Amino acid sequence: MFDFLVVGGGATGYGLALQLAADAAVQVALVEAGPAWSRRRPRPAWRWSTVAQPGLNGRAVALTAGKGLGGAAAWGERAAPPPTPANLTVFTDALAVRVLLQGRHATGVEFHQAGLVQQLPAGRAVVLCAGSLQSPPLLLRSGIGPHAELVAANVATRHDLPGVGRGLLVPVQVPLPLRRGALAALASRRPADAIELVLAQPASRGRLRLEDKDPDQPPRLDPDLLSEREDLEALMQQARQALDALSAQGRRAARPWDGRPSDLALERLLREEAEPGPGVAGGCRQGVDPLAVVDAQLAVRGIVGLHVADASVLAQLPTDGQAVAALGAQLVQRLLRGG
Repeated sequence: MFDFLVVGGGATGYGLALQLAADAAVQVALVEAGPAWSRRRPRPAWRWSTVAQPGLNGRAVALTAGKGLGGAAAWGERAAPPPTPANLTVFTDALAVRVLLQGRHATGVEFHQAGLVQQLPAGRAVVLCAGSLQSPPLLLRSGIGPHAELVAANVATRHDLPGVGRGLLVPVQVPLPLRRGALAALASRRPADAIELVLAQPASRGRLRLEDKDPDQPPRLDPDLLSEREDLEALMQQARQALDALSAQGRRAARPWDGRPSDLALERLLREEAEPGPGVAGGCRQGVDPLAVVDAQLAVRGIVGLHVADASVLAQLPTDGQAVAALGAQLVQRLLRGG
């Protein structure tokens, strides 16, 4: 019997598991879908296609998220394998399928590893740190989410929680190509091929839902990119400023961005060239309104012993990892105190 189960062994989940395991009196298990650290291969990643995006002229795009023990920093060229205490048990290449429930109490996690189905019990708490593309589907496969959507995916409803999967936040980036010899960034002297237009905090919100309960089936992803007019106008303003600055330097963008495109032409270009940026947030938002999934203590509303501590609880995209790390650190202290 483990005291705590942490699902998701990226930087946030691994760090949280280590903090819990710093108390030698507790037993902690960490379940990670990706492999253990390896210097011989690049860090693997999830790559899932979205549905057609009206805001991108009907194009489908791909959302990606890293996987592998320790997170991105652990997979650098000079990185070392993450340390593991004597009271932390790590399961890698282990895909979490669902949270085990007894009534409204979380009692463990079921996962698939090497073709086998395994169940781990948790005596005190289960903490999801799998990120916005994995934590919401895990709740949904556990029967926690919007009742109508669970029924459509052939999942028995254990707890009707309408906000699961809603409020998905995805940044947007657009490369503005430069003619040969132009500068990558207006304040830089390093040559490159494009200026990157970035929408770091979009107003557009999307959602995800299950297609069916098969854990190997990706969820239906609809980030609804550039659905809000203010997002498009923000990118248009960036593009205009970049083009004007290039012109002032006697430089030009590559076709079809060169010259001064009309508003209609610029909008078409942005919708045709925009792609998702790195990072995803939302899907298990923290709050007190009817669509909130977790409360101020990161506890899943209506379920005892189940918490979410990753970017899926955020209402805005984090500018760095500190926001999520701080949430995790606060949760650790509450869990160890029995809160």
